[in-house]
Amino acid sequence: MTYSNIFKKSALALAAVGLFASASAQADSLVIEQDINSLAFTVNVSGTQDDVVAGVFNVDNLTTGTSFLAFCFELLQGVNVNALTPPGLVFTAGSTANADLQTLFNQSYSSLDFNDASQLAGFQIALWETLDDKSLTSGTYRNWAGDTGSIEEDLALIVAETFLDNITLGAPGTGNYKLTTWLNGNSQDLIQATPGTTVPEPTSMLLGALGLAGMAAVRRRKA
Repeated sequence: MTYSNIFKKSALALAAVGLFASASAQADSLVIEQDINSLAFTVNVSGTQDDVVAGVFNVDNLTTGTSFLAFCFELLQGVNVNALTPPGLVFTAGSTANADLQTLFNQSYSSLDFNDASQLAGFQIALWETLDDKSLTSGTYRNWAGDTGSIEEDLALIVAETFLDNITLGAPGTGNYKLTTWLNGNSQDLIQATPGTTVPEPTSMLLGALGLAGMAAVRRRKA
C-alpha cells in the first residue's frame, strides 16, 4: 500500500469504494496492524510508478472486543496513523461487494496459507486487479514487478495471475464467504471475509489443493 499520501483519497480509490454499498450503519473503532507477512512491489498506476506493499492486516475491533484478518481494496490510499494505536479510527461496516470480488474470495480465499507471504501478496494483488480489469499487464494498474526481485515476490505475481485466471475461466468455488467492507474517509478501507453457510463440494476442495501443489512446484523450480 502506498503511504506517501496518507490523508489523500484518489479519484480512483473513490471509484473502487463505489463498487460497494454500505448495507448497515454499524460503526466500530478499529486498530490495524500493518502488512503481516507482506512483500514489496512496484506498479505503474496511470503512467506513474508507485511502490506498494501487499499483505494482510490483523485488525482489532475495540468496539466488539474481537480480532479479524482483512485485506486492502484501495491501492492508492494509505493507512491513517491514528488507525495504528488505540483508540483507533471509527470505520463503518457494509456488506455488498461486486460479483468478481465475491468470486475471487469464493474460489481462492480458503486455499490461502496465512503464514505464506507469497500467497497473501498474490491474493492482495489479485484483489486490487479485480477492482480494475483483472489483468496484471493492462488497465490502470500494470507492469507489476517485485521491488527486490526475490523469489517470493516472483511467486506472488504467479499466484495473483492464477487467481485472476480462475475468475475469467469460471473455476469452481472452494468456499462461500460473507464479505464485510470497513470504510473510513481518512484511511485505507478494508475487506473482511467471514465463512458462509455453504459447504464446498469435495471435488472443489481437491481442485484447490491441486492448485496449491502447483504453486509449491513453481517455488521449487525457482529455488
